Amino acid sequence: MFSSIFRPVSNYQAIEFPEFSGERMMMMPVVLGSMIGVPEKYQDLVSALYGAMESQFRCMTGYLTIDEQELLPNETLRRGGLHVDGFYHGKAGAWGGGGSWGSVGNGMLTISSTAHCKAYLGQFEGMPGDEGECSHLTPPNEGEIFEPNKIYWLDGACVHESLPVKEKTKRQFIRLSMPSNGPWFEGYTKNPKGVLPAGEVLPKRTKFMEQ
Repeated sequence: MFSSIFRPVSNYQAIEFPEFSGERMMMMPVVLGSMIGVPEKYQDLVSALYGAMESQFRCMTGYLTIDEQELLPNETLRRGGLHVDGFYHGKAGAWGGGGSWGSVGNGMLTISSTAHCKAYLGQFEGMPGDEGECSHLTPPNEGEIFEPNKIYWLDGACVHESLPVKEKTKRQFIRLSMPSNGPWFEGYTKNPKGVLPAGEVLPKRTKFMEQ
């Protein structure tokens, strides 16, 4: 059994995304609180995410994902199916996570330009698979669809899924992962200013690498 936890970040008004351009960067190492290597057009939005994070993480290494894609009907921007991001081959803490099952951990901040992410709050019976997959688990409720242009904090053990679009859609998504003991994989985006990942660097993943 483990706890799936998320919460909206209060005291923040709707945040506007910059003009769509198809930008894609995956888990780029950043110094939290700094704009070193962050694309100029995204600096205002990333600054809002920095303002929403716990101050204790400032100046530590985090990871920035920016994903903009034009989707066709029934496509998802991110990984579809129930899954967690903070679990990899039996270890909690990977990707955006931190801490052990049921703990708050360090987690991640996310924001999307459209309402195509669903997350679940509550207790899950069983455990995620090696790649964090949770489709074999029964959700405790119907879940909540995240509002667009609003910041949410997710624990590394938060069960969530990317929802397919119903019509041709330009979707923009940002995830700011807090400091973590999880691995960083070859093939992720390198910081152009030389900020390095803080943890173990592993060979490129063949599964879910694009999502």
